[in-house]
Amino acid sequence: MSLFFFRSASEFSISEIADLLTRGFEGYFIPIFVDDTTLLTMMRRDGIDLTESRLLFKDGEPIGVALIARRGWTSRLAAMGIVSHSRSNGAGTWAMQHLVEEARMRGDREMLLEVIEQNTAGVKLYQKVGFKIVRRLLGYKIENPSADSKDELQEVDIRELARLVTYHGLKDLPWQLSGASIVQHTPPARAFRLHDAYCLISNPEAEHVSIASVLVKTSSRGAGLSPVLMRALFARFPNKTWHVPAIYPEEICAVFDEVGMRREDISQWQMALTL
Repeated sequence: MSLFFFRSASEFSISEIADLLTRGFEGYFIPIFVDDTTLLTMMRRDGIDLTESRLLFKDGEPIGVALIARRGWTSRLAAMGIVSHSRSNGAGTWAMQHLVEEARMRGDREMLLEVIEQNTAGVKLYQKVGFKIVRRLLGYKIENPSADSKDELQEVDIRELARLVTYHGLKDLPWQLSGASIVQHTPPARAFRLHDAYCLISNPEAEHVSIASVLVKTSSRGAGLSPVLMRALFARFPNKTWHVPAIYPEEICAVFDEVGMRREDISQWQMALTL
């Protein structure tokens, strides 16, 4: 009989799940602290279903969390963390095999995830249970960029940008860049337009600003609008550190190179499994 078993995350409080997830990422490539607010935001933006998410137990002790997001016939492993003392005893393999089987049983047709490329053990685990690499995802950063732009930005409703991303964006965008995720962002995040180029950013009044979406309408691609938009943002909100999280497909990252951003050392693989 297996030493491991699952319980639905819906049986536990948000605080209990957040605490176990934080412990599950101790010593990870990027230590992650998850509090109640962070977890609730993840649930709203990413479509996390606590009923289908799981806490992993060994001998009656909670040792890990797997958060499952769902949209239609597709599910995504939004996060999985296992406490450090249980990472080399087969817990990850057991959990993934059972998560995949549960996805099949509820009728999902595809399962998605992202994993840090440099996390070779994690990549091998997901490949072992059948996931294939779709593409590399990159992140960028720039501190206090100098920009002199007289282009006038127009603020737009985040819902409008989400609609445009769904219509004009890549059809296999990473989950967090999809229109379904973008529409869940709310102020103080803000969306801006310059001609046919659009961008969603986190609170621009903060010291650090994250770029959550960049889009150019299909008919205007190739006209160099994205760098113009980015420089206009840098000029409008000066003296900031700008971040591009490592969720952007490599093939659409030229804009960040063009405006002088530095590629981060950590990258990710977007992975998929046909069920």
